[in-house]
Amino acid sequence: MRILIYTHEFPPFQGGIATSAKMIADILSSENEVTVLCPNYGYKTVKESDNFSTERINFLGGKHFKKIPIIQYILGLLKIKKILKSFKPEKIFFLGEEAELVGGLLNEKKIDQIIRIAGSGIESIIKNKALSKTLYKFLLKRLYKNSKYIIAVSRNTKRLMEEEEEFFSKKKIKLIYNGIDSNFTQQDKDPNFLGYLRDSNETLILLTVSRLLPRKGQDYVIKALGKIRNKNIKYVCVGEGSHLRKYKSLVKSLNLESSVSFPGGIERSQVHKYYDSADVFILCNRTWNSKIEGLPNVAIESMSRSTPVIGSKNSGTEELIKPSKNGYLVDSEDVDDIAHIIELTYKNKKNLREMGNSAMLHISENFSFESMKANYLNLVKDE
Repeated sequence: MRILIYTHEFPPFQGGIATSAKMIADILSSENEVTVLCPNYGYKTVKESDNFSTERINFLGGKHFKKIPIIQYILGLLKIKKILKSFKPEKIFFLGEEAELVGGLLNEKKIDQIIRIAGSGIESIIKNKALSKTLYKFLLKRLYKNSKYIIAVSRNTKRLMEEEEEFFSKKKIKLIYNGIDSNFTQQDKDPNFLGYLRDSNETLILLTVSRLLPRKGQDYVIKALGKIRNKNIKYVCVGEGSHLRKYKSLVKSLNLESSVSFPGGIERSQVHKYYDSADVFILCNRTWNSKIEGLPNVAIESMSRSTPVIGSKNSGTEELIKPSKNGYLVDSEDVDDIAHIIELTYKNKKNLREMGNSAMLHISENFSFESMKANYLNLVKDE
């Protein structure tokens, strides 16, 4: 079977959708002929996978192409029409909000279309009352109407979809969690990778791996640390993003330079070392710029490496966490509550190893790559 995956986020771009898109491409290509259509982000050369074909779109603006949305949608539409004629796919996957809008412009009715939704488009477009979103709503509604299946990445996303009956047919919705490949979980551990941060046995290392944006909550964690004033708590913010300068200024204004560090973006092959070296992973994701998180891969990955997670209530992350068993839940909009949970974590530091083991077990039992693979392969087979 020939399958086309269309997305505006794909490696070497970093982020949850890009990581998921690569996983889905690997899964589908194990039994099918797959082509991925995605941006080139201004790179002259990119190492591509041997498992599937990759067609890159030379969007205007290079890695900043999303800042000129109308142009990206038009160029994406022209490119996908060209690929449809040459590749002749039997199914098309649309991954990500921008890809969905291009799918709405395409309005393909003769090919099975499958949409994977994390949830951001529901808040930023469907629930948005602004007149400027009218066309976008029309395009999404048209795409969802013509789709065969719509994949929800979490129960929370599924619930949001089911609340919007004008856009989503319940019989089309399929819940498929992301899974963690054994190749990732079985990599050798290096718990001393961040050892230079440990001044003593009292040190607690918090870690966030994500783009530096208010939606990811790093700024509220920094503010919470400013309230706690515990020099034994270190916070490592891995990632790149438009708010790096603001966050560094925030750290300086709170005199937290010795407590908060920004290693920048890292290679995928190195990320497990950060999980293994941290005591706790923290992701206080919240609604920002009308966007929400689905179920962040980084939280699943962290737990799979036996690192407990502090995550947000009323989000997909909540589906991972059993409070005080494998992590803690916080009100991500409340800096005082974040500070309280961090302090609680510090006081219960001796329990973190056991919580990490529980986290790893929970992921292995409920978020296996094998289950994810079977679900996607059965979906394209209509089983």
